[in-house]
Amino acid sequence: MKRVLLIAAVVLLSNEIIAQQFIPLWPVGKKAVWNGKPVTDSIHNERYFRVGTPGIFAFPVHKEGNKGTTVLICPGGGYDHITYLYNGFNFASWFNAHGINAFVLVYRLPNQADLKPREEAPLSDAQRAMRILRANASTWNLDVNKIGVMGISAGGHVATSLGTHGEDVSSIKDSFDRFTYRPDFMILLSPVVTMGKYAHGGSKKNFLGPDTSRAFIEKYSNEL
Repeated sequence: MKRVLLIAAVVLLSNEIIAQQFIPLWPVGKKAVWNGKPVTDSIHNERYFRVGTPGIFAFPVHKEGNKGTTVLICPGGGYDHITYLYNGFNFASWFNAHGINAFVLVYRLPNQADLKPREEAPLSDAQRAMRILRANASTWNLDVNKIGVMGISAGGHVATSLGTHGEDVSSIKDSFDRFTYRPDFMILLSPVVTMGKYAHGGSKKNFLGPDTSRAFIEKYSNEL
């Protein structure tokens, strides 16, 4: 009987995690394009390989145990895919257990054809996500001065870009523009930081594409 109850509890927990609310980042029409056609999400083996509708999975904490601190999680995947469950939902569940709100970012991948400029897509999505979090702070009981970003592997490059690049690449002249996208803190786990000599080969190839000019490499070597 104890074993049956334990299995049932695990199943219920898994269903609760998977059923989190997904919030698209952009209005209709602001989607990725592949060879002139809208991109539909491609999911295989619990990974996104193409992202047509970037967004955030919401893991807010109930008001009673909510500490106000919030983490935007940028999963990894070498800029080839996004491991949103392993690098996202699992961490969100852990943060929630400690009273910390979590939101898992599903960002467009720079190796998706016809994204122009391709390298701005992940950062643009991250900036937009931060603005949405601050705009809805009262709804989710978030402290607007304690909203940070966490990045794992290539997601660490998204996170450090969010924290170090001052150029606004997410403005579309709507009400969210008045909110800052700068994170209050960064948590980096085995992050891809540089695009230079010590870069992760796969992430560098998928992110830079054919442009390997020194200026371009230095721009996205976030340790600089």
